[in-house]
Amino acid sequence: MRPFPWLIAHRGAMAEAPENSRAAFDLAFSYNVEGIEFDVQMTADGVPVVFHDNTLRRVTGGRNTVADTRFSEISGLDFGKLFSDNFPAQRIMTLEFMLESYSGRGILMIELKSESGRREPEEYKDSLCGEVVRLIGKYVAQNLLDEIFILSFDKDLILRIMQLAPYLKYILNIKTPQQVRSNEDLFNHNSLWGYCLPRRRLTRGFAGQCREKGLHTAIYSCNSPSDVSAGVDMGADVIMTDDPGRIAGILGNKNDAL
Repeated sequence: MRPFPWLIAHRGAMAEAPENSRAAFDLAFSYNVEGIEFDVQMTADGVPVVFHDNTLRRVTGGRNTVADTRFSEISGLDFGKLFSDNFPAQRIMTLEFMLESYSGRGILMIELKSESGRREPEEYKDSLCGEVVRLIGKYVAQNLLDEIFILSFDKDLILRIMQLAPYLKYILNIKTPQQVRSNEDLFNHNSLWGYCLPRRRLTRGFAGQCREKGLHTAIYSCNSPSDVSAGVDMGADVIMTDDPGRIAGILGNKNDAL
């Protein structure tokens, strides 16, 4: 891997292809990126799938939630038609498929979605964490585990999966640096790799404090030259972008100048 900052394609190359789709991930890896970020939650029958929203409406036009939809029903939906006619028959992907297909191609940042809308939230969290760890163990070679990162806005999810797989790297998503004060117990956990926050919320002071504690900072979503310059100048270690085709060259030039 090249030195920081890393460029990570947020939900793949979602500016050019349907988010969290095979087309978006393949396109992202055609650019000079270190890796991809994608979202994982479980269907009603317990299949971990790659999808961001609680409901299917924005991406497929469907009315149901993922929590209330079985995999056999969701697998037949078209996840590309509302984005563009250029992406017909994009199907939802399982985490199993993602790990089998993309492990070894670069960094995989897996964001675990919380229990919103789940009938048994505690059972959901345990099942999701257990399945993610099981599938990583099945499809990711031991020498590639350093390329697997687990992210979530849900601190409880992070703590639960840490107990199952302390050897993985973990990033807690936060909205502001002030949230760190309520999460100081994670600072001392060996598996915590860093924090991810909106690009406008990162400060040099926060990036410096994290660095002093051996932690890293990631920011999203940097989709313009000014976004990238600001993030690098603030000291971000990871630049997430919706548009890697546009940003890869910019960040490459920035790295050359460092």
